[in-house]
Amino acid sequence: MLKIGDIAPKFEFDSPDGKNVKFPDDFKGKWVALHFLRHLGCPLCLEKLNELRANQPKYKDAGLELFVVVQSTDKRVKDYSLKKGMHYLIGDHPRKLYDLYGAEKGGVGAFLAPSVMVATVRATLKGNLHGAFEGDELQKPASFIINPEGKIAFLRYGKNIADVISEAQFWETFNKLKQERGK
Repeated sequence: MLKIGDIAPKFEFDSPDGKNVKFPDDFKGKWVALHFLRHLGCPLCLEKLNELRANQPKYKDAGLELFVVVQSTDKRVKDYSLKKGMHYLIGDHPRKLYDLYGAEKGGVGAFLAPSVMVATVRATLKGNLHGAFEGDELQKPASFIINPEGKIAFLRYGKNIADVISEAQFWETFNKLKQERGK
C-alpha cells in the first residue's frame, strides 16, 4: 500500500475522448482526485458516480482534476462516459492500476458486511440496479488526493466494498489540505 508523501505512481491511459494521458505528469501544478471503484454494473459504484457527476462543477471551480478507475472494459467506459458526460473515467479491466495503487480485493466479509447490505439497498432504491458483472465483486474502493507536486497528500483504502469516502468527507479533507498549503 502507498502512504502519504509517496510520489503518485505513474501510468498512461487513453481518455474516453481519445487523448493519451500521462498520469499524474500531465497534471503537475494541479490538485488531483483519484477514486477506485468496482465496475459500471455495481449499484454502489453507480450511486457514487452519480454523486460525482452532480459535483463536477464543484471540482472544476476548485481547480481539482477528477479521475475514477473502474474494472470495466475500455469500450464500456467510453460508451458510459460519452453518454453521461464523464470524461474522467478510466477503464482498468485487468486491475493493473488497482495493484499499482494498492487498492485491494476483500474477502467474503468485505462483501457481506451489514453496512454493505444497507448501502446496496439504499443504492438500489435510488434506481441503481446491478448491471453486467464485469469486475471483481470483492474489490474494495480507495481514494487519493494528489498534490500539485505529484505526491499523495491523502489516501483512504476502504474496509469493505461499500466503504467509499463521502463527498462531504472528501471536500472537508481537500479544503484542509489546501488551507495547510496556503493555496
